[in-house]
Amino acid sequence: MLQDDYRSKYKQICKSWNDSVSIYKELVRANIKKDMTVLEAGCGFSSMFKEEYKKAGRVIGVDVCEEFLKMNEVLNEKILASLEDIPQIESESINLIISSWVFEHIQDPDKAFAEFARVLKKGGKLIFLTPNDWNYIVLLNRIVPDFLRKRIVGAMSENLVTDPMPAVYRANSVGKLRQLAEGNNLKIEKLVLNGDPTYVAINKLFFYAGVLIESLLSLPVLQKMRVHIIAVLVK
Repeated sequence: MLQDDYRSKYKQICKSWNDSVSIYKELVRANIKKDMTVLEAGCGFSSMFKEEYKKAGRVIGVDVCEEFLKMNEVLNEKILASLEDIPQIESESINLIISSWVFEHIQDPDKAFAEFARVLKKGGKLIFLTPNDWNYIVLLNRIVPDFLRKRIVGAMSENLVTDPMPAVYRANSVGKLRQLAEGNNLKIEKLVLNGDPTYVAINKLFFYAGVLIESLLSLPVLQKMRVHIIAVLVK
């Protein structure tokens, strides 16, 4: 079975659960309005919001990988740059910033969030999905050799893409994100800590072990250790 199959199985076990990408997509779709300017921070070659972008007036993508930018066919404008320094974008010109699976790669989150705050209009929003540094999966990612991790993930997913940036997890805890938000006059409108047992589901035994771990992480004292952070910040 692949990871998506185990996710479907987990939804049967825990009917109130939804996967993190679906939660993120719903938040983004609810906030993309007609004729607004959207910035996808760390866009890569993703076409996740191809239909939604047709509604927006202007869609800008920023990424450090030139190859991925060239492959992206859903953007109006492409900027090859680090998120810590994007002078190509005017101050207070963006209505919505979205970002998925990117914050874990940011080398200097203080500079990146300062840029996010600078380019956002008053009332503009930042919506993101990122791993939680307090989760055991992130710990495993730190200690498992890269070649072995790629082999495991390749067996679990048909859509594995090698990320060109190393993961450093410098903006990946609730405490750090609150600090970054407050330091840049951004208000947390919504913050979701979401679990997912399928990251260890290399077989049925490991899947059910993951399910057991998730049941423990549902305890109030342990919820901050769930694998994903999804949030909406408002300027």
